[in-house]
Amino acid sequence: MAETENAPSWLNELDRKEAEWAASYLSKRWPEGLKAKPSPTPPMLYHSLAESIHELEKYAAGVKLIERMRNSIRQRRYRLAEGGRKTCSFTLPLNTKDKLKILAKNADTTETAIIESLIAGALQSSQDQKEGKRREALEKTITRNSSKLAQELNKIRLEVTTKHLDASLRRLAGWQVYLNEQTPELSAEQESEANRIAEKRMREIQEAIRAVLAKHEMMSPRNI
Repeated sequence: MAETENAPSWLNELDRKEAEWAASYLSKRWPEGLKAKPSPTPPMLYHSLAESIHELEKYAAGVKLIERMRNSIRQRRYRLAEGGRKTCSFTLPLNTKDKLKILAKNADTTETAIIESLIAGALQSSQDQKEGKRREALEKTITRNSSKLAQELNKIRLEVTTKHLDASLRRLAGWQVYLNEQTPELSAEQESEANRIAEKRMREIQEAIRAVLAKHEMMSPRNI
């Protein structure tokens, strides 16, 4: 745990070769006067590298060095993922070539590394756009399904409510026929008991409706 505590998230602690490469990169470019210069092969390489990076982060020159190293690490990973290097020849306008040289010099890297970084950035941007479109389509689908589900639940709520209302009206009609259309005269105690029974029946109906809706929502394709 101590070896990886406060380590930069962009470093792959499982890739020792990458850590050795990064330590070597920093050692060759380490600003004079700073402590914690990493050794390429210490016993606790990853921990040493993390300490060195945290030391660099205290200084403007160090932050710039870290950024250049991160770019170089991305380029290195890209090259390794693609199985190494291949020769690629192309012609650039002179002013573009001059600008490329200036960029490489300012970044303390090679012109090839700058081009690789631009390509990697363009690739990442393309992937981000695809992911954004995929996420947008998914959100639209979820919204559409949610709206459809809400309509279905409202329809079911109406159907179940109508069913219970029909049953209650039939029972009431039966009592009206039995009493020959006369409204029964109830005492205060009987009225209170009748209200209690009605409220209890209403709660039972509401719970039955909620149960049907919950079961339908649970079985909806959106939740399976």
